Parts: sequence; C-alpha cells; structure tokens
Amino acid sequence: MIDQRCTITAILCLWSGLFAFLWTATTFAAPYNPAQGDRFPTVLSSAQLSALAEQKIAEKLGEIGETRRHELYLQRAASTMHLPAGEVTAVVEFPRGLPYGREFPTVFAVYVDGALYRRATSYYRLTVYDRVLVAMTDIRAEDTITPANARVEERAVDTLPEVTVTDFARLNGRVAGRYIRKDSIITPAVLAMPLVVRAGNSVELVLDANGIVVRAEGVAIESGRIGYEIRVRNVRSGKILRGRVIDAATVQIIG
Repeated sequence: MIDQRCTITAILCLWSGLFAFLWTATTFAAPYNPAQGDRFPTVLSSAQLSALAEQKIAEKLGEIGETRRHELYLQRAASTMHLPAGEVTAVVEFPRGLPYGREFPTVFAVYVDGALYRRATSYYRLTVYDRVLVAMTDIRAEDTITPANARVEERAVDTLPEVTVTDFARLNGRVAGRYIRKDSIITPAVLAMPLVVRAGNSVELVLDANGIVVRAEGVAIESGRIGYEIRVRNVRSGKILRGRVIDAATVQIIG
C-alpha cells in the first residue's frame, strides 16, 4: 500500500486568468445568471473539481517517480458549488495518500477571498501495472522461488517501483516467508531471508563484554534467520539467553 500524504493549493482566479483552462471552457464554468441571486454569481462545477483533482494526482505521481502504466477511476464526484463573487482558492488534500488498488478520498477546501466557504469530497481508485513475479504453483514457506514455480507477467501492483519484485534478481536470496498460493503476486511482504538456525542446532555463543570477547557452546531453543533474535541455552551453565543470529553457526548474545 502506498501512503503519500499531501496538501496542494491551486488559486482559481476569475480575473487574472490563472488556471484559465478550468475557467474558460464553456463546459466547465457557467455564466452568471441573475436568477441565482447576488449571493451566488459564480459556479464551480463538479467537472472543474474533478479536473483539478486529476491534475494534482498526476503531479503527485510524477513527484514520487511513478512512470508505470496506470488507470485512474472517478468513483464518486464532488457536487457542483455555487459561490459568491470573489477570488476563489481551492485547496486539494489527500488525507489517506494515494494508495494503489483501493478507493481513496480527495478533499477540496474552497475559499472565497481567503475565507473558507465549503468543503467537498471526491473518491478515486488508482490502478498501477507492472511486470512482476507471480507464483505458478503453491509455494510452501521456506521454499526457494525459481523459474520452476514462478514467472513474470503484468499485474496490478500496490508497491512502489523500487520495492516491486519484477524479476528473480530482486529476490536477493530471500525465500517464501509464508505459504504463497498459486497465481499470487510475489511481494516483499511474503518473502524472508532463509532460516539458517533451527531449534536444537548447536551454535557458538559470542559475548562482547567491553571489548573482551567471550565464547561458549550453546544450543538454539528457537529457529531464526540472519539478524533475528532467538533464545539460546548455554550448554555449560544451562542459562537461557537471548542473542542475534550472525550466521548458521554463531549467535551474538545481547546484553
């Protein structure tokens, strides 16, 4: 899931021509109708708000380096607003960021001459596509992922480009961290470094005490991966300790 929170301000000025693409198109801005009364001489249409939101979404995707094929769907549009005369300012906010693959709100705070006049909300869904690793078979936890059980194909993704698993090289030695069902996308969340120490294995316990290194024979009580903390037992004293897995044969005692 992607969480990019932002607040973007766009000045919609009727006199200066700024953001004129929103105001000059006859399909967007309705002319003043005296029948509306003096209080509402300006119309900010639903289509204008949608165009502004979509422009800001595109800008935000560019800022995070998102260049992959994507589709943006308007799920529910904000209603047209009737506004009093004055300089109109629209502040666009994405309170839940721009998550891929699920609906998110776009909130408009509309000001007239600097005073908040009204808020409105549209809802969008953003789908981003990439060529990613997909399981061809069920893959059990701790299994190695290879061309025999996975392939590359285009799918909708919910990860940024730098962490998306687009080929086998991006596995970086990781294996299935849990059961992966056939036809599932292989994401960083389902991967883990392989278990190098299993419960019952003999290991060397290493303790660095103020620069003095003490070594002892130990037994792993829990299984662990490199960098994980596990419980171990000192064979000589029988004491239970906690340590960090350094490699398949070494655990560094913590504290």
